[in-house]
Amino acid sequence: SGRSCKVTKCQLLRIVLIGKTGVGKSAFKSHPSASSVTKVCEKQHAFLNRQVFVIDTPGILDTEKTPEEIKKEIVKCIQMSSPGPHAFLLVLQLGRFTREEQNAVKALQEIFGKESTYYMIVVFTRASELQGQTIESYVQSGHEKLRELIRSCGARYVVLDNTRSQNRVQVQKLIGKIDEVVAANGGACYTEEMYKEAEAVLQSQTLDRVVAELQEYKFSFVESLLQKIMIFQAKLKEEP
Repeated sequence: SGRSCKVTKCQLLRIVLIGKTGVGKSAFKSHPSASSVTKVCEKQHAFLNRQVFVIDTPGILDTEKTPEEIKKEIVKCIQMSSPGPHAFLLVLQLGRFTREEQNAVKALQEIFGKESTYYMIVVFTRASELQGQTIESYVQSGHEKLRELIRSCGARYVVLDNTRSQNRVQVQKLIGKIDEVVAANGGACYTEEMYKEAEAVLQSQTLDRVVAELQEYKFSFVESLLQKIMIFQAKLKEEP
């Protein structure tokens, strides 16, 4: 089952960002970066005196990436978010809803398992696109597939304004939504076989944990992961 690894509100949170390149995931960075495009899985942290680790998975929804490239990102993501994330944030840009994004949840279940949807939150970026409309009415009047996607994530969604990424109120709202996910999952982070193996390997290392996370280990799940990624990529390309 995907539910173990107890946390309380005061402890650290690990969140995994998933979204196409260019959807505005940089709004999650705790400091401005010279590079606008995140090329590799990376870990940022610290928001509002909470220890929040943000693990990006750049471009895994971009279908031009090879299965081998995606595999590297997923393995790195699993290592860096071990023993498991408290939430997967599916980042969408307002006003744009691609085929890959429409298929994202069912495709991601192929990699992370069915129960991962209990930990998913849809995060809309570019709030200025709403032009006075509420996010609720945007969702209600929008694409049926968008409502379907949100329902499959337990109807959890928030909107961020990228021009004010350091805005305490919107960051607090997002952290509050993640705390709700943690509470709904009994204070547990998401874990399944791949995470269990990665955690066992990291626990066995005498290295500092951060150094250990950056090592390339030979996990036994890697072979079956490639097969899952092929299915994942095929699902992303399906006509919704």
